[in-house]
Amino acid sequence: MKKWILVLISILLLVLDNSLMPFLAIKGAFPSLLFIFAIAYSIIKGKNEAVFIGVLSGVLQDIFFYNGFGINSLINMLLCLLAAVIGENIYKNKKLIPVITSLIVSVLKVFMVLIIFKAINKSINIDKALISTIYNTIVMFLGYNFVLKLCDNEYDRRSWRFK
Repeated sequence: MKKWILVLISILLLVLDNSLMPFLAIKGAFPSLLFIFAIAYSIIKGKNEAVFIGVLSGVLQDIFFYNGFGINSLINMLLCLLAAVIGENIYKNKKLIPVITSLIVSVLKVFMVLIIFKAINKSINIDKALISTIYNTIVMFLGYNFVLKLCDNEYDRRSWRFK
């Protein structure tokens, strides 16, 4: 996928994260469409694309994460890279492993942010964060096939067909 299209999709998801998702909150917790897209994209596309989408999604989230600029950039990059490594060894058309991966990665993000915040004497609401991980998993279950179809490159498959 072209980088500029990926940037536009990421900005659109960021806008949805900050405008629509709070209305769908459960006990103050809501999913991050941008983060889940980044994880799904990383699983499907591999390591090189994972670093790009991880940094991109992290920088965009850091714009609205006023308590520590750079935290999301670093964490998203590392977690997208982890998702890409997992994605190398799975059958991408089945969504069970990507959904489980999103749960694990979301929990890891919560704990990584918690550790960094403890180090700088800040706090987060762990209950909301853990509810968000469940919410992220549900969104991944519902949206993984959409991201898979978005990343499916029909042109590459057609280029090998002879007439």
